[in-house]
Amino acid sequence: MDLLKKNGVDYFLGRELRLSVNNLNVWTPEEKSWLRRVTKPRTMILKDVTVCIDQGEFIAILGPSGAGKTTFLTSAAGKCRLPSTGSVAVNGTCVTALNGIAEIVPQFDVFMDGLTVAEHLVFMIEMKLGSYTTPSNILLLNNLLRELKLKAHAKTKISFLSGGQRRLLSLAGTLLSNPRIIICDEPTTGLDSYSAYLVISILKHLTESSRIVICSVHQPSSDLFNQFNNIMLMAEGRLLFHGTQEECRKMFESIDLHCPNNYNPAEFYIRAVSSQVETNHVGRILAKYQDHIRRCDETVETKAKFSVFQRNWFVQVYLLIWRSSLSLKRTFGNHLLQLFLNIGISAMVISTCYIGITGTTQRGVQDLRGFLWLLSSEVCYSLSYTALYVFHEDLTLFRREVGIYKGSAFFASRLLGFMPRCFVYPVAFMIIASVTVELPNRILTSLELVLSLICGGIAAAAYGLGMGALFSSSGVMGDVMPCVDLPLSLMSGAFLRIASLPAWLFPVKYISHFYYTMESVSSIYWTQIDHIDCPTNMTSSCVNDGVSVLIEAGYSASYLLQDGMGLLALTVVWSLIGYYGLRREEKKGYAY
Repeated sequence: MDLLKKNGVDYFLGRELRLSVNNLNVWTPEEKSWLRRVTKPRTMILKDVTVCIDQGEFIAILGPSGAGKTTFLTSAAGKCRLPSTGSVAVNGTCVTALNGIAEIVPQFDVFMDGLTVAEHLVFMIEMKLGSYTTPSNILLLNNLLRELKLKAHAKTKISFLSGGQRRLLSLAGTLLSNPRIIICDEPTTGLDSYSAYLVISILKHLTESSRIVICSVHQPSSDLFNQFNNIMLMAEGRLLFHGTQEECRKMFESIDLHCPNNYNPAEFYIRAVSSQVETNHVGRILAKYQDHIRRCDETVETKAKFSVFQRNWFVQVYLLIWRSSLSLKRTFGNHLLQLFLNIGISAMVISTCYIGITGTTQRGVQDLRGFLWLLSSEVCYSLSYTALYVFHEDLTLFRREVGIYKGSAFFASRLLGFMPRCFVYPVAFMIIASVTVELPNRILTSLELVLSLICGGIAAAAYGLGMGALFSSSGVMGDVMPCVDLPLSLMSGAFLRIASLPAWLFPVKYISHFYYTMESVSSIYWTQIDHIDCPTNMTSSCVNDGVSVLIEAGYSASYLLQDGMGLLALTVVWSLIGYYGLRREEKKGYAY
């Protein structure tokens, strides 16, 4: 079964495929507190692992929990970001230089569950191979669906798939890039016996097309264990054995360890090296294995070339938006309900409280200030806090897809995906609120206010996305953001006179989207108020026109262009901060 086509990939110039690991050591770094006290010591995960794996091998990695199996798998795929020494190479070339030659099918599947099986695979084909509409890619999709037993579920939402079907879908996405080395971390975990056997049978069949397939398995049944032609035994971060099942049996018997009749050999081997039992035999097995270990530098290996197709940046952004829109379309009713609750009710409450107010009286001045502030703050707060948790929800998916698209494309797609909200929120607020409030040149003023609120909403969305991306991994964005909101909202001028700020605090207003939004909506309204009634019996000072109101608040009547430029600059700055946060997560590597 050869599911895949070459698609322009340069294959190896040598006669065969070989994965070589030499003296590999991997550890977790020492962690210190701000007082320089060690809070977590350095821990060795892999210790001097050396092994050669050739094409056609279907390997089961056995070992107790904590043996280092997952770390070995991610290192073999070139996706481990922990400190290490030693080398992992494919035909003499470092595996990290051969992006896409080795791919992982993770233990825990992560998808955008709102998509169907076919839609997910079409997205992956578009990203990894090019246009889905080409005959060869259509044929590839049909072959994958048929041979991985997914054709009947092509139009099924991923959220409705069983565990085995999700595992096969994950395998299908992995196979699209035609990797020569396929690495599976616990591919049978959580599956029933039929689904587990189906997954293992398909993986075994893949080795017939000159591939290497490596699987970590946790206490497999005898039937599953017999499907593997080779095994690797690990314990305490060391490789204790690599070879055929018959060779393993003979080695164990040579040190007087005999598997009882009708006993699962896999369980016997794991129990023999487990630290949980009273006596383990790690030292004896390791000493015996050292006698016939095969070093990878015994043969002269052929250099290899391997290249991976990648879409240009703009197409990546388009495809990411397309995928998100498919999921959004299926939950559109929920979003409408959220829109009604977030905006409709708030706007009706504001309208009820400010019904009939006008800025042409002294009493109305304060009312209009409050109305404009609530209008601005509701739009900004709603959009920023809606955007805040976007990356927190998608972070694992993003790190699973590292290398398929760029982090900047992912951020841009999320920001552009928020644009409809940035238009809908201000429009919905103004439709409801402006009906009850007296506005000069009602229609034109409403349109100008909507435009200003849209600009403020875009900056607020970028602010929320930036904060979310910056603190998404730590999960403290919900605690940090209110602390940042407080000084930014104070700079709006709604609660204090900006001109009265101390000199050292004055520049803070230039990083506040609340300030620019509030100044622009205030200028739009108050510049149209030529006269404000001033009763003769008033003892306090009164303002005579809208410009005086702006001056008293510390705003300018001619700063609309500057406010627009300020909001644009803030959008760019927060986008760069958000990209930095995603880039930091991207550098952490594959999320397994």
